[in-house]
Amino acid sequence: MGNGILRSVARSVLCSGMLAAAVWARSNGLMPIATAGVPGESDCSQCHTTFALNSGTGSLKILPDSLTYTPGQPMKIRVVLSDPSAQRWGFNLTARLASNTASPGGVITISDAANTQVRSGANGVQHVTHTTAGSRQGTTLSNSWEITWTAPADASAGTVTFYAAGNAANGDGTNGGDRIYSSSVQVTAGATGPVTTKVLPQFVFGSQSGAGAWYSAIYLHNTNAGGASVPINFYASDGTPLTVPGLGGSSTTVSLTGKGSALVEAPNVGPLTQGWAKLEVPEGVIGYGVFRQSIQGNNDQEGTVSFSGVWSALNTIAFDDNGFDTAAAILNQNTYDVPVTITARDDQGNTLGTLTLNVKAGSREAFVLKSKPELTTMQGKRGSVDFAASVGSIAVLGLRFKGPSFTSILAAER
Repeated sequence: MGNGILRSVARSVLCSGMLAAAVWARSNGLMPIATAGVPGESDCSQCHTTFALNSGTGSLKILPDSLTYTPGQPMKIRVVLSDPSAQRWGFNLTARLASNTASPGGVITISDAANTQVRSGANGVQHVTHTTAGSRQGTTLSNSWEITWTAPADASAGTVTFYAAGNAANGDGTNGGDRIYSSSVQVTAGATGPVTTKVLPQFVFGSQSGAGAWYSAIYLHNTNAGGASVPINFYASDGTPLTVPGLGGSSTTVSLTGKGSALVEAPNVGPLTQGWAKLEVPEGVIGYGVFRQSIQGNNDQEGTVSFSGVWSALNTIAFDDNGFDTAAAILNQNTYDVPVTITARDDQGNTLGTLTLNVKAGSREAFVLKSKPELTTMQGKRGSVDFAASVGSIAVLGLRFKGPSFTSILAAER
């Protein structure tokens, strides 16, 4: 009985303090510290009690630019909070040693002072949260924030866990009606430097009547003196594992000697098959993709393309549809659906058309742009096309065709 009363009193005091802090936060943007969902600490749902934690249709994602770190080196961390009913947004993120969650794991610095700020807690632990501007009152569907995190100076620190909680608020200034989401992700010390996720939004092989025969390849080179390995996973257009002829499965790990090179091929075998590839590329490893089209009676045509990053919320390509056809492959490598708004403009910056596609989690959409009714006005024009993700990030690959000839179009990632 006594312990139950003590727990009730403690809960009352905690929520009273948080409620006062929440009122204060409406003027300066701060969330209470120790509300990032660390075991033994709060996650905001103790006071925002209308809905259970993580019970909505939204989500909170912690997206480091790599799942391995180099001791003492910085990397970007993005927090993406989404909910279809929210009107205002808040978050709290902290980095802790997995071996001791009371101890800080690395150092957080602010790269966007307009929208994020850091507060200090016990034991030197840092808590990064939004500012008033960063809560983006009136913004719907989603909000995101980005920080810079510097890894512990010594790899013996081991695994670091990022914890975050987000308040997808209804904007009425009270604790009621808000949805709380929480998440965590771990990064580990890398023995050979940081590993960066790269993708090829288009990977195709096989043949189909009227479409010719296709071959794809991935070239890799290790600029390091020591060896390196590159895991590659292949996915069909719907995000399911894609078996590649010659590999005996949907994944492979390429081992590179110091200064060595390697080739992974998907030959023209079987029916026309399309998908995408994901690579975990160590520091110092470079490469690119090659597509080859074979049409009977014509010379083979090849195009090369650089690997794409996975961080960009906005991609732009320049196009020329005056006698050419422009196609695009749009990849959503996230674990959630991403609405993508496509806006075509002419060479004077005038809008030609706008289309919004919902790209399913782990999938990709590929089509000739002007084949969409909303973008038919691209015909005979030159200009640019923006591909904007409303939440998370996408990768985009452009292709230009004229008869049997084609080449790739590099997308500017922003």
